[in-house]
Amino acid sequence: MTVSLIEHTNNLLDEFNLLKITYPQIFNDSSWKLLQLACAYHDMGKINQRFQQKVLTNRSYDKLEIPHGLLSITMIPFKELRKKYGFNRKQLKVLAYAIAWHHERDFSKVDEQHYQDEINAMVPEEENFDISTLNIDVPLQKPKKVSERYYTLGNRWLINDDIASSKERQIENYHYFQLFVKVKGLLNRIDYAASGYYQVESSPRVNLSQNILENWQQKNSMASWNELQKWTYNHRNENIVVIGQTGEGKTEGALRWLANEKAFYVLPLKSAINAIYNRIADTVFSGDLLQINNSLALLHSDMMAKALANEKDADYEAFEQLVNEERQWSKQLSIATLDQIFPFVYHYKSYEPSLATLSYSKVVIDEIQMYTPDLLAYIIYGLKQIQKYGGKFEIMTATLAPFIVDLMKETNLNFVQPDHPFLDPNVNHRHKVQVIHADLTVDDILKLNRNGKTLVICNTVNKAVELYQDLKEQNSDAHLIHSRFIRRDRDVKEKEISVFGKSDNHKSGIWIGTQVVEASLDIDFDLLITELSELNGLFQRMGRCYRRRNYKGKKPNVYVFDGGEHAPHGIRKGNKSVVDWQMFEISKHAIVNISGYLSEQDKLDLINKNYTSDKVSDFVNQVKDDMAYLHATENLRPDKSKIKQIFRNIQNIDVIPEEVYLKNEDEINDNLNILRNRKIITDKKKLIEARENLKDWLVSVPSYLIKNNADFVKNKQIKGLGFYLLSKEYHYDSETGLSFNRIESKSDEDDNFF
Repeated sequence: MTVSLIEHTNNLLDEFNLLKITYPQIFNDSSWKLLQLACAYHDMGKINQRFQQKVLTNRSYDKLEIPHGLLSITMIPFKELRKKYGFNRKQLKVLAYAIAWHHERDFSKVDEQHYQDEINAMVPEEENFDISTLNIDVPLQKPKKVSERYYTLGNRWLINDDIASSKERQIENYHYFQLFVKVKGLLNRIDYAASGYYQVESSPRVNLSQNILENWQQKNSMASWNELQKWTYNHRNENIVVIGQTGEGKTEGALRWLANEKAFYVLPLKSAINAIYNRIADTVFSGDLLQINNSLALLHSDMMAKALANEKDADYEAFEQLVNEERQWSKQLSIATLDQIFPFVYHYKSYEPSLATLSYSKVVIDEIQMYTPDLLAYIIYGLKQIQKYGGKFEIMTATLAPFIVDLMKETNLNFVQPDHPFLDPNVNHRHKVQVIHADLTVDDILKLNRNGKTLVICNTVNKAVELYQDLKEQNSDAHLIHSRFIRRDRDVKEKEISVFGKSDNHKSGIWIGTQVVEASLDIDFDLLITELSELNGLFQRMGRCYRRRNYKGKKPNVYVFDGGEHAPHGIRKGNKSVVDWQMFEISKHAIVNISGYLSEQDKLDLINKNYTSDKVSDFVNQVKDDMAYLHATENLRPDKSKIKQIFRNIQNIDVIPEEVYLKNEDEINDNLNILRNRKIITDKKKLIEARENLKDWLVSVPSYLIKNNADFVKNKQIKGLGFYLLSKEYHYDSETGLSFNRIESKSDEDDNFF
């Protein structure tokens, strides 16, 4: 036990040194020393007899055991530390709290006398403990109850243990609370890394922009940075907000701003993340898998499948270490969805590692206009905390509504903006627009189609499927993509539309889709036919047509159907609308008379004129209400699992359509059998592969679309695995996806929008 404790503690101190060398700007000298001492002392309470006996007998629980963190603080030599390092009382309190709370425990049930008895019983253990093998310059003290000046039993950090007599005193207390969050959070991360035998931070750091330029110049010796990319680099030490049109190299500009710092790149959709990950892997790391694995991470719900694809020949230990490193944020650059990074705004139990890491990181928020009010609230509220703790952010987008800037300023976010958006004067006539005051029908598509590459974007899955089926009856070369396909079919369709939208080998055809193609895929079509959602969504959709080229045709290349006397499909008053109703009404009025070319500046002007705080007050008030709720509940410290559900607004159910199951029964059952026998299977990688293989057959659907539990087929093998078998009365095929036509009582407002 003693040997393993010494080994573990020395591992922590090694990881501490790596963190300090890699990111020295995190702390000043005295705070670095606090973190080092926390690493050295945090597990000393494990020398107690109950813990050692528990380990020897391979038990996980002893009802009489005092949490070892609470015992560890009894051996902190407070007086010696004050003398040697000049720590004040609050710094030492930070140290005590970080160690006591490095595991979340309920101290309210600790009996005072039992605590004292366990402290006394630990005295001979401490006397016999050979601390000389540890790199600790101040030895442990004889175990004794900690003075209340350094620690008070309770269930939270006593930020107001001293009644503040002035604003300055309150700020002083908050300063030390921030220090506690950072010390405790980084202690946790270092502890996890030492236990998992991986680096707490990938090393050496990569200069992202330098790698990009070198790769560019291998293809073109004259390649250099454009105006946008120069601006982001010149402001790399500030929070920035950048507006640039499609094709202006915003991604490379963001990577220049990141330089060689710790970074997170956040996008709204998994498909967008996969695309950016592949783009960075190619442009920064030239596809070198060793470099990619060392420095680049992918964080979303399907990250395991990506890791398996990259590491299919690796043994389990290597694969497990790679996944652990990515999940524990040890890579220099992580590409992620919002729910992977921002749940810390709820201050759930053990949120400190996340906020502590973000305190020395840079965060890029891409396509901020795509988020719903609650998610936008999380972003702005989270950026405020990141800023307070020392981190930096960049917001980059093709269009930015004034109300978002107002919300950021009202929240006291500090940032700089260029004095103009970055527009390419040579590519400024991409879209010739005609607004049609009617509902979109298949006849419209057939009439407007010009035997080129045509993209049709609908607001809902039902509308997209309806148009696709009508087109197929006309023997049209039509294809369909939306979110109600199983992952295996969805992946195929994403690859097909990407190839179709880029390659000159495909001269004609019609693709019908939903929001999944709005801002996630790098595709370029000749003609766009779309329902109106709202201005931001409309302009995103336009970005999939004549992406980086001017249009010189006589007829429009963008047709927008606004629903006529009614709203288009999926848009209603209430919570079930695909977009905010007020934004839709404003957008419909704003474009009513548009006919002809719409320049990039015209698009920005429409956003700036119509999306002001007073005009979209309903949306703005929702954001403010959500931020007020976050502030009011900041100290409740809920369980992380509950916050993940709240944060993702999970009302979806993962299902295997019964038709899919019956057609692929043998392959699916092979994987189910592996999971059912997981207790006796020693090949852990085989278990992971089985679970990921099953995900290929899953589709996620809104729970309200399932009529009742009778729609689920009972299957003993599937029970308890987190998904269900959906009755074949809900038709599924690889052409149209999962159908909910069985639910006759549901209206369009209950449709799946994506």
